[in-house]
Amino acid sequence: MPKFLLTLMLFVFSFSVSAFAQRYDNFAGIPFGSDRQTVIEEVMKMGYEPYGQSGEGERVVIPVFKFGELPVQVDFIFNQNDKFYAFEIRTGRVEESRKNKAIEAASYMSEQFTLKYGDPAAPTTVTEENLHNGRNIYQEWFSIKAINAFTSVVKNNNRFFVVGVVEHRALAKEQNKKAKVKEKASNTPVF
Repeated sequence: MPKFLLTLMLFVFSFSVSAFAQRYDNFAGIPFGSDRQTVIEEVMKMGYEPYGQSGEGERVVIPVFKFGELPVQVDFIFNQNDKFYAFEIRTGRVEESRKNKAIEAASYMSEQFTLKYGDPAAPTTVTEENLHNGRNIYQEWFSIKAINAFTSVVKNNNRFFVVGVVEHRALAKEQNKKAKVKEKASNTPVF
């Protein structure tokens, strides 16, 4: 009997650990690795009408998504095998006079990322005074082995917006399975 109990405890423990780990591998319940059609269906179940759905390699976009208190655009990004491997959350652009709103949005988005992915790697050093042209990394998360995540404030033509990106490392590096099949087919004789 103790052997059975030990086996049962190990099974329950491994299941709970895998369930805990899986909560990081999704966006709004849509798991990384889902195919394009599944992502589109799940987005539509949430009540949103995605665009950019057709064509291999294109993003599926929700133009207006309510990210807590923040209205954002969400882009679902697909790898070479047409699997969902990353998402990008983007706020609207604001003028120079309202760049403090971009900093507030970056702070809010970073708080939400912290709730899901744990503490960031380092405290932010980005302020209204030290924003330069291009992407200014606000915070980064390295605590989860399978995920790269960061928030940033982007300055472009004296307009500011915030971008949050979460990428599944293994799916991002996944080799194109279609190309491998073609290679194998060309290496075998046809007779």
